[in-house]
Amino acid sequence: MKKIFSIALSVALLLTISAVSSFAFSGTSASGGKAVAAKKKVTVVVIKADWCSACQQNEPVIMGLMQEYGSKINFVVLDVTNDETTAQAMAKANSLGFGKFFAANKKMTSTVAVFKGSKQVFKTAKNSNRSDYVAAFDKALK
Repeated sequence: MKKIFSIALSVALLLTISAVSSFAFSGTSASGGKAVAAKKKVTVVVIKADWCSACQQNEPVIMGLMQEYGSKINFVVLDVTNDETTAQAMAKANSLGFGKFFAANKKMTSTVAVFKGSKQVFKTAKNSNRSDYVAAFDKALK
């Protein structure tokens, strides 16, 4: 039952991500991909794992924020559920210019960081308080 719920949440997250047009991983260029960090657009990087209870608790909050801020903020979800997804996440992080951040934080599931260009302006972990994210997102957008 728990695995089915986790799969359902992951599918819902993927559907939400594909529904919003300006996500970082759908907007990378074929010519190399460090486009996201190099721009001044705000990017939110989420490190998650299916087995992480804090990630499961935080997922509805992040999904709602993705829908609310999707046109203004790039969202990058880096999945560290297993070795295969971690390798994919590392490749994605590297291509988007967040490789050092990912390498330093990949073992800290439920981490959410806000970047303005390549500068980290907010970081939290195991935090499902929506108002903390709204404050950080709004500040970064100014």
